[in-house]
Amino acid sequence: MKVAIVTGASRGIGRATAIKLAEEYAIVVNYLHNEERAMKVVATIKSMGGKAIMVRGDVSQYEDAQRIIEEAKKLGDIEILVNNAGVYDVKPLIRTLPSEWERIFQVNVFGTFNMIRSVLDIMREGVIVNISSIIGIEPMANAAPYCASKSAIIALTKSLAQELYPAVKVICVAPGPTDTDMLRRIHGYIPADPPEKVANVVYRAIKNGRTGDCIKV
Repeated sequence: MKVAIVTGASRGIGRATAIKLAEEYAIVVNYLHNEERAMKVVATIKSMGGKAIMVRGDVSQYEDAQRIIEEAKKLGDIEILVNNAGVYDVKPLIRTLPSEWERIFQVNVFGTFNMIRSVLDIMREGVIVNISSIIGIEPMANAAPYCASKSAIIALTKSLAQELYPAVKVICVAPGPTDTDMLRRIHGYIPADPPEKVANVVYRAIKNGRTGDCIKV
């Protein structure tokens, strides 16, 4: 059975992506905090006739990333990894603590590295999709750590696309404002795309995207 891992899949873009990919793959729903939401994602996939498991793990911890991969192996051959887990904050740099900067990089950048490094131990062919952000391409004020972390993901994608070619395709998807809990918590109501729009772009990238691409949504 072909397996797709989606990190941060209990809500938002991750949830929508897991449900979309469940049309063709057995899904590993990774989550950290909200077990109830993860259970609902798994239940939704099963109600569609798909197969899914949920695996709790903090991707910023290498040992957790390895464990997620080990659990995924039990379902079948891992062909897809979507690195979606991330944290976001907005405040002036002068008010940003070193620990806050570190946390954003630990999850967004080290988490992506940890999952890729772990999956490459067993993935011989497949696709890795890294979720960046439009403000990783066109940074905005008062979000320096987040912008820098998402720019790093783009650079990581382009480097690995060359390194892993042709066996593993590595693509970046850079959403604009997306209607997620994370966005609403900080910005309240602003015009935003539904998560399903991003999920559809991820699906098309897996099927038809060129390695090294950074696709704006």
